[in-house]
Amino acid sequence: MTDDRTKLQIELYQKALGRLHEVAAMDETDVVRDALIQRFEFTYEMAWKSAWRWLRGKGENLSDKAYEVLPSAFQARLIADPELWEKIRDYRNLTSHTYKEALAIEVAAFVRATALPAFDALLAELKSRA
Repeated sequence: MTDDRTKLQIELYQKALGRLHEVAAMDETDVVRDALIQRFEFTYEMAWKSAWRWLRGKGENLSDKAYEVLPSAFQARLIADPELWEKIRDYRNLTSHTYKEALAIEVAAFVRATALPAFDALLAELKSRA
């Protein structure tokens, strides 16, 4: 059984992911790319925090740091590829501290092709265990 705070966090994650999918479906322009990256950043935050809440609910004693949550999420089989999630985290950290157009184009392509399926898989796993 999942507690109410975890359920709420997963719902927030699902909403964030829906917003990311919404902008990912649009033709890419500078404005759409910027929106995609912003939504990627907050979807990532909701993703790892959802995993953290779920793991805490199962008795894991984790700090609220993404770099600590991801290995535990892998061990619990919430995520399938910890290196991929580290790459997602690295891109998130890069985009939140600087803006370079070449990097923005690279991140947008990564989000569309790679991060979105990883986010979808985590959400499906969390919901199947709720």
